[in-house]
Amino acid sequence: MYITTGRSGISAGGNANLKLSVRILDRDHLELSETIKDIQADILAGKDRGRTAPLLRKLTAFTRAHFALEEGMMEATEYPGLALHSVRHQSMMQQLRAFISCYGQGGSDLGVHLPWFLAEWHTAHIRNEDLQLGRWLNGQHSSGFKEGN
Repeated sequence: MYITTGRSGISAGGNANLKLSVRILDRDHLELSETIKDIQADILAGKDRGRTAPLLRKLTAFTRAHFALEEGMMEATEYPGLALHSVRHQSMMQQLRAFISCYGQGGSDLGVHLPWFLAEWHTAHIRNEDLQLGRWLNGQHSSGFKEGN
């Protein structure tokens, strides 16, 4: 599964619309997907791991900041799924750090699996957690978060 972007928003494999209609989150998701696409391109082109490492660090730092933003929005709107969503964020960050660490140490076939892992990891989280959050933020609890604000 590769991440693609288009006029309708971010999609996985070109068919699943992952737009939340929460401008700041959609912008972050687009940035994350673009970084993942760059990582995928480097790995699949056989580029040196040293060249890919800065992109992986960027992905980790940006993901951490994005998760903090989401959690702040959830807290501000008293989102009922905050605790579980936060636990999933923590788990995802642990997985990401472990996978990147193995890749950085020359893990055998991780170069083949990392692009797929990153794409699935990103899109699955949006599909399984963030779309629910987007509906919450766009509902009665969205005073400052609707698209266009």
